[in-house]
Amino acid sequence: MPPFAHALDSLQVEAASGVDEEEWDELVSANQGPLRHGFIEAWKHAELEGLRSEPLVVREDGLIVGAAHAYSYEMDMAAGVDSRLERAVGVVRKVFRRALFVRVFEIGTPTPVVNPFLARGEPSEATIDAIVERAIAQAQERGAGLMIVQNFETAALREGIGRSLRAHGFAPLPIAPTVVLQLPYTSFDEYLSAMRSQYRRRVRKVFEQSSHLELVVLHDFAEHADELARLWRLVWSRAKELKREVFPPSFFEAASELDYVTVLALRRDDGSIASFALLLEDRPWLHFLYTGFERDAGEQEGAYFRLIYEIAKYAIENGFPSVNLGMTTIEPKLDAGGTVVPLSAWVRHRRPLLHKLSLALGRGPLAPKPVPPRQVFKS
Repeated sequence: MPPFAHALDSLQVEAASGVDEEEWDELVSANQGPLRHGFIEAWKHAELEGLRSEPLVVREDGLIVGAAHAYSYEMDMAAGVDSRLERAVGVVRKVFRRALFVRVFEIGTPTPVVNPFLARGEPSEATIDAIVERAIAQAQERGAGLMIVQNFETAALREGIGRSLRAHGFAPLPIAPTVVLQLPYTSFDEYLSAMRSQYRRRVRKVFEQSSHLELVVLHDFAEHADELARLWRLVWSRAKELKREVFPPSFFEAASELDYVTVLALRRDDGSIASFALLLEDRPWLHFLYTGFERDAGEQEGAYFRLIYEIAKYAIENGFPSVNLGMTTIEPKLDAGGTVVPLSAWVRHRRPLLHKLSLALGRGPLAPKPVPPRQVFKS
């Protein structure tokens, strides 16, 4: 029996290596699309050191009543930091290979504003308690020093979830915000007409700069997996905000088999891809998950900026009123009319001193800086 056995005998929680897809997906509600079984299976192709998938399932009388996507991995604390510090860490690691690596046990999904707890209806505190207690036991077995539950819209942290996590020693920590674009428009022209003139001019310039690029909507993109993986890795290598998993071709091949995952590609006359957006359809939400492009395509061809507006256009034309544009490269997303949404993660370090230090750093010098809002629309 795990050291944190739940008090309610009617609930049994287990770390399930194989869960029935239909049974799991019955728990997925609106705006939890990135937690669907098929996408999790695709995501598991990610290259992340020490990645081990450990889905947690709660049963009552044999029926699954709750679940969570959990996984453990090695976090590189130096990834995405200032280049000078990164070089310094590289020197240290010639002697101490594991310097600034920490074993992490995480509940959730890298996709922002997605509630990480699955349940039939609203998850009960008993279900959340059972999942968290089992996660703590699993983290101890894996030797994980740090536990993370993420990521929540700060303003919408539900009392029950927060109360349960706090009772188990977790504390909320601000993390990088995401950008959400609300689209109450019937056409792309209506969306543009709602903008103030300076932002409409910006859109026009972007389309002029990228006029040689053709938008292609790919529902089956397996044949492009190698190129998508190459372009993604280029963006990953340049990242200075968030830098974690790398996606190989096998991820894109697996994602291509899902009917709710689409790629928008901007293609040149010679057929090459200038930039792409991998989108997950999760009505009423559209999630912009991953992108890739060469530096010159972004700076000289306007490929990334054009992509943001094409995502907005795709959402409007396909009836998605809300787009989750993600946590990186915020400025062009704000120019498109997006709104910054603060996010929080809940963290727990098994060593009390390091737990306090993590909170002090995360709420102090490492806290995300405020982002001034834009007045993109007339009203």
